[in-house]
Amino acid sequence: MIKNNSKRDFIKKMGLGLAGLFLFNIFNFRKAKSNYKPKIVIIGGGIGGASCLRYLSDYSKFIELSVIEKNKEIQTCPFSNLVIGGMKSHKDIVFKTKSFYKKNINYVNDYVKNIDAEKKKIIFDNKSFLNYDFLILSPGISFKWEKISGLIKNDPKILPHSWDGDKNLYSFKKRMDDLEDNSTIIISSPDYPYRCPPAPYERASLMANYLIKKQKKFKILILDSKDSFTKKKLFINEWNLFYKNKLEWIGRSDGGQVTEIDTRNKIVKTKNGQHYKGDLIHIIPDQKASDLFFQSKLITSDWCSVNPINFELNGFKDIYVLGDSIDAWDMPKSAFSANSQSKALSQNLVNKILEKEYINPAFLNTCYSFSAPERAFSISSWYRLNSDKTRIVSLGTTESDLNASNYQRKKETIEAYGWYESLTKEIYG
Repeated sequence: MIKNNSKRDFIKKMGLGLAGLFLFNIFNFRKAKSNYKPKIVIIGGGIGGASCLRYLSDYSKFIELSVIEKNKEIQTCPFSNLVIGGMKSHKDIVFKTKSFYKKNINYVNDYVKNIDAEKKKIIFDNKSFLNYDFLILSPGISFKWEKISGLIKNDPKILPHSWDGDKNLYSFKKRMDDLEDNSTIIISSPDYPYRCPPAPYERASLMANYLIKKQKKFKILILDSKDSFTKKKLFINEWNLFYKNKLEWIGRSDGGQVTEIDTRNKIVKTKNGQHYKGDLIHIIPDQKASDLFFQSKLITSDWCSVNPINFELNGFKDIYVLGDSIDAWDMPKSAFSANSQSKALSQNLVNKILEKEYINPAFLNTCYSFSAPERAFSISSWYRLNSDKTRIVSLGTTESDLNASNYQRKKETIEAYGWYESLTKEIYG
């Protein structure tokens, strides 16, 4: 275990330390050999892309910086479960992309059809294009709909997955509000790796809390493609305290992996042949990198393989990827991870342009989860590169106390809100 003061020191080094490096290098930009302004283009305005934009915007007088985002508003995945649970309003997690309109930054609100890596060209749906010298990709994830027989994308007969920032939380909540008493809700949790590992269990907890407040009688059944999950002991302890006989988890070995769905009859079938009938079915599909990578023939496997020093996509010069689309070894797919990765990527890209030595990056991930409105808990991990600098490895992990007091849970609730406000203000404010 790593003590909390080490965590604070690490955050200072990752935050203020890199900020200092950035400010120092701004003054060194004038020493570049040419007056040519390198064209850096960022695709994706979520946490990863917006974080890169924030850090690179300090150099906007010396580089030609563009950001491409297809949506006019960004709905963050962090805190979306709090909207489902009635703890936050939808407007609290939505940010206008007009914040990208800044001096010396070119903002393009359009859909990218594909990328021509050989010609260094980004092609839009309307066949117009944008050239780049360096490309940063943070477009998120896509889904393996084919993994569950009978599962159809955007099927109105089941709950929306609400896992990719689409504004379908209204529909999700309405379906919960329309539930009759003694209803059964089935949640199918995906296999690793996927975006935000603890989120299915937080969602189940906050759905249960919401329905109790609505004085509904219900049962939530989590059918899992895994035999364990992040913060398992913490979640199960919370469920036993607050949702006993209302929330049940079935792991893969006990028949939890869903392989088939009959949406007409509201039945799911698991790998061991069991059938479960639910009044409301919520499938969170298995995941892979954004479709943009496959459309552009940049990858053939599920996730992007990158150089852990600078996040350059293996096999493609001057294309960089961060966030949920990459295989980040020991690092999970989370907003905190993406923000941490963005600092290292941005700094080392600047160092490349300046022909300076790469920094040896360090990373942090802290993930807060809620079981109820004033009950949050967290897990934090620290990361460095291994000795031969070929992968990101964990240095250690600290987790909230299993038997924490109500005061401690409330304290972490305040910390979670503070983290979210600080992050979103920094990159979207």
